[in-house]
Amino acid sequence: MAIELYIFDCDGVIINSAEDIASAVNVSLKKFGYWQIPLYKVVEFVGDGTEKLLLRALDFSTKGKFNAESSYGKESFSKILAFYLEYYYSHAVEKTCLYAGIKELLRILKEKGKKVCLLTNKPEKIAEVILKKLEVFEYFDLITGPDTLDENGRQIPKKPEPDGLLYTLRKINSRFGTCFTEKNAVMFGDSAQDILAGKAFGCKTIACRGGLGNKELLLAENPDFCFSVASEVEKFIDVLSKDDGVSEMEKYAMKNEVPVLQNAGSDFIADYIKNHEIKNILEIGTAIGTSSIRFAKIRDNIHVTTIEIDEKRYAQAVKNVEAEGLKQRITLIFGDALTAQIQGKFDLIFIDAAKAQYINFFNRYSPLLSENGVIISDNLSFHGMVEDLSLTHNYSTIKLVKKIRKYIDFLKNNEEFETEFFKLGDGIGVSRRKNSR
Repeated sequence: MAIELYIFDCDGVIINSAEDIASAVNVSLKKFGYWQIPLYKVVEFVGDGTEKLLLRALDFSTKGKFNAESSYGKESFSKILAFYLEYYYSHAVEKTCLYAGIKELLRILKEKGKKVCLLTNKPEKIAEVILKKLEVFEYFDLITGPDTLDENGRQIPKKPEPDGLLYTLRKINSRFGTCFTEKNAVMFGDSAQDILAGKAFGCKTIACRGGLGNKELLLAENPDFCFSVASEVEKFIDVLSKDDGVSEMEKYAMKNEVPVLQNAGSDFIADYIKNHEIKNILEIGTAIGTSSIRFAKIRDNIHVTTIEIDEKRYAQAVKNVEAEGLKQRITLIFGDALTAQIQGKFDLIFIDAAKAQYINFFNRYSPLLSENGVIISDNLSFHGMVEDLSLTHNYSTIKLVKKIRKYIDFLKNNEEFETEFFKLGDGIGVSRRKNSR
């Protein structure tokens, strides 16, 4: 069943809000005379709503001596909660930022006609303020929080109860005249509560293990698919949109965080192979063989040589190639592309491996290009961050994006090759020798 309804948790999936939440918690604790607590402890307490967050913080701060059941405790907690909500509402986006690639993912989902919703245990009012400040509010068709009232004027139970998902489905169908069922939906989350809610509802679930939630508990709930961050699903939107379901190879890729070529990029390369009588292909970065298999199937006279450095992915690629009956036409090499000794001439060299090494890959393998051959490079947009570096605040990601930018400059200023750039998939470059036309 095609996935048309994308439902996201907020903290740890759309936004990294750890520092602002911790700051608000500690300001609240200090205001009422309690010891402040470390950031990592606050992060551990996130995920079950504001009340539980503060109760856990008070319990840790007082070493278990805060009695929330006593009349004094109830009165004190009521004041602390009110103060926290007011303070956090006014300071919710001091350091909070979107996770890498999220804005581009949301844009693409809307471009493809998908419905996008937020289901959070964070108060709806605060979530709305944050999304507006981070300039992504417009992408959401519906925001549901613990303070949202259902059709009968009742508050919606928090996750892991499925009520919020049921409400979201009803609301979307009513508002847009759709007939979606739970089989048309997917729930993204970084905590066990998110996955449990999705499973109770009956939809597909995607774990974001790079979020704020406990990773062991998250993965213990056996989510259908797993990514480091939600934006990595961008490559699989078209896969999830198929009415006939997801293939075993695609399921493996999504379950094990294997990068694959986006449909638009894959279609572009496949068309190039068809239209230019390409016979010999060298692929740098096999992953699990998805692209190699597609390219080899275009014509019987095509041979693909492909190299992969990750042993687990290489082993899976071997299985996939054998299952497709292409062992004679796809040569799989396990090793480092920067040191491997590969012989022959290739009509097309496809670079889709470690982005930081693209210049080295290009220089090492361009001598193996046939007279009229091309080098195709993928991920030159990198979720839109190459064009707009403000889309990420992660230091490692910023470094990587800068290296991709350096590679693009290398291509633009190369004396031997000229490159055409295409805004397809995640950004593609096609390089050919200047005297080959």
